[in-house]
Amino acid sequence: MKHNIFILIAVFSALCAHAEEEVMITEPVRKDTIRLLTIGNSFSQDAVEQYLYELAKEAGVHMIIGNAYKGGQSLEQHWTDLTQEHDVYEYRKVVNGIRNNTPHALLPPIITDEQWDFISFQQASHYSGLTTTYEPYLSQLIQYTDSIKTGQDVRYGWHMTWAYSQDSGHGGFANYNRSQEAMYDSIRYAVQWTQILHPEFSFMVPCGTAIQNARTTYLGDNMNRDGYHLDLKFGRYTAACTWLETLTGISPVGLKYKPEGVDEAAAHACQVAAHAAVQKPFEITKLHEEGFKKQNDITPTGLVRLNFGDRTDTEATWNCITPQMRTFTWITDTNGNVTGITLTCSDAFLGTNANGPAYTTTNMLMPKEVSQTCMWGYAAESFGTQKAKKACILTLGHLNPELKYDFTFFASRQNCKDWRETAFSVQGIKTHTDKLEAANNISHTAHVKNVQPTADGRITITIAPGERNNNKNKFYYLNAMTIKTHR
Repeated sequence: MKHNIFILIAVFSALCAHAEEEVMITEPVRKDTIRLLTIGNSFSQDAVEQYLYELAKEAGVHMIIGNAYKGGQSLEQHWTDLTQEHDVYEYRKVVNGIRNNTPHALLPPIITDEQWDFISFQQASHYSGLTTTYEPYLSQLIQYTDSIKTGQDVRYGWHMTWAYSQDSGHGGFANYNRSQEAMYDSIRYAVQWTQILHPEFSFMVPCGTAIQNARTTYLGDNMNRDGYHLDLKFGRYTAACTWLETLTGISPVGLKYKPEGVDEAAAHACQVAAHAAVQKPFEITKLHEEGFKKQNDITPTGLVRLNFGDRTDTEATWNCITPQMRTFTWITDTNGNVTGITLTCSDAFLGTNANGPAYTTTNMLMPKEVSQTCMWGYAAESFGTQKAKKACILTLGHLNPELKYDFTFFASRQNCKDWRETAFSVQGIKTHTDKLEAANNISHTAHVKNVQPTADGRITITIAPGERNNNKNKFYYLNAMTIKTHR
């Protein structure tokens, strides 16, 4: 024990000389302020750097939020960087709702920057369910933090991170046999073990359970943007709601603040998922009735129209699918009725342009704001900074499994001197295909009919270059899509 204390004193003395070099953003002391510091990585970035301040503000709580950030940082690496004086952190600090970033920061000046009320720790996601990776590093970090803290009433706690999506390609998923259920169970056990080992922890933020709860809603397994980091809207919002209630005791259910692009039904599902996790932190709560029923029983009363690209200034009968979001939930038919259908850019397009035709002769009745804009990908050689991608994939989810779906696709790129055939593969219970020539197209569409979704209400659409595509980069496009439902 004495040996550990001597190490801590030596480390502190060596690092204090660097503290004056750090430029920290501070704010006058306010008695009504909660000061939170997370010692983490990109998963703490996902959880606290956005939306938490805004939620707390609506709830009447002022927050200062700090994140000692380094991507992929494990407990062992935190300790190594601390003892070896590595200025590898980005100190992200949210003050008055504005995030400031101090690069090349050391950990000690971050810890002493504020009289923190809450300081949390977490493990790197791929090790989060492996208790053998926790010690002695967690104990050392807690001891050191406690030795230099500036606030006398600081509370220490643990951030429970989340299991990866079922189709995650992260290498660390192999630690859990690439099973989301196994990963969640391992994380849950590791957190419980940590709580017993460290009675000095007075709070635990169950984001892992909140995300798992949200996956039981109609949102499904769409809480991640890349298989492991949280979706920029729904996922991060759910985590922020969980942190809010853990720190303040204020339920997020019913709060009006939500990120742009998140509709009321989806926000409610996220809020309830977070609240249920705080109430039952180690138990998954099935929320089949939140937002929409888990099994969609809605029959659209009209055509469903989808506009792909950057334009959103089109008539209300078109749902605008832009690259700013990964999953879209508020999809309506031409009569303005909500369908309950979700659309996820599972393997996103590489870009957008406005090089389609202003005038078309198809029966899709597209205004120019729809026909001119598109999303595109390319499958060969190199183009700009984006890597070639053989195909892009859209997943329609929360479909009514009692219905059949007819699809019409429009793809076009004007002023072409080559062939840019684009192929569409639509997979529900069976696979259906069609293709069209996108080069200078103003009149042709591709059609796929009578597609029956899988039992869990999904249809996957793959967009790729067709056989006749002779463009050197093999560009492919999607400007617009319509969906007609029938029995």
